[in-house]
Amino acid sequence: MTRRPRDTRWGRSTLGGPALALGLLLAPGAFALPSRGQPLPEFSARDLTSGSHASKELKGRPTLLVVITDKDAGDKMRGWFDAADKHMEDSVHRQSIITLKLPFFVSEGSARGKAKGQVPQTYWKDTWLDKNGGMAKALGLASSDTPYVLALDAQGRVVASVHATADSPEARTIWSALSK
Repeated sequence: MTRRPRDTRWGRSTLGGPALALGLLLAPGAFALPSRGQPLPEFSARDLTSGSHASKELKGRPTLLVVITDKDAGDKMRGWFDAADKHMEDSVHRQSIITLKLPFFVSEGSARGKAKGQVPQTYWKDTWLDKNGGMAKALGLASSDTPYVLALDAQGRVVASVHATADSPEARTIWSALSK
């Protein structure tokens, strides 16, 4: 896997904006990730280039999966990817999912455009926008400005999960799981 050049804009901006903030409703639920060794529930999403994806694509290599359920969690999501450069090998895939429940008056295109303005173009295909909140609903993730982070093995099974920031003590669980 080729390492992408680091883009300093990634660490300085926030996700969303006033127009997006007015219309986003997030999936309700309690934090209930699959237990260790279980696969992710099936879900589908589109990346920031409108490409179609499904959870089964997260098989084949170890993956750091950062899921945000709040439009203001972009900085904390980026914190995980910045820390990953220090704690993980390049062979570990980095994937992000923005899972929001969009009301009828906020289009998927508008949400995608806002996200594209904040995510470097080199990461657009690795950032999936779950416009219907299906991933959050399937996992029972509540709205939170703290990311939900999963370490997946090459078979797409959860080997570790936390609801924490990259600089928290809990983050060691993820780094340890992905360094094997």
